[in-house]
Amino acid sequence: MGEVDHKVIYRFMDLHQEEHRIATMARVLGVSRSGYYAWKTRPVSSRARTDELLKKEISNVHALHEGAYGAPRIHGELQRQGWKVSRKRVPRLMRELGIHGLARGPRRRRGLTGAE
Repeated sequence: MGEVDHKVIYRFMDLHQEEHRIATMARVLGVSRSGYYAWKTRPVSSRARTDELLKKEISNVHALHEGAYGAPRIHGELQRQGWKVSRKRVPRLMRELGIHGLARGPRRRRGLTGAE
């Protein structure tokens, strides 16, 4: 079995605490009760807060350009607006939002040779 995402388990426990005791769920799911309560009281990280702001701005830029802009262009637009954001962060946030740019079709070559 691979790495366990504790956040997913804790969210599940939070959603089902009316039906089952936290201690029982923690034992069955293989996490500690203290870990669950620490997760529940932990404040939202600054990165998560910034990600939420960036997601709103990415959605705005994507909608402004009618869904045509992909990650590289949105990244450039965000930099022009003054955001300090890495090249890989924008595609990650776009995946989380479920948005992507329009794929270009094959380019047609128009030359003069062979035109008889």
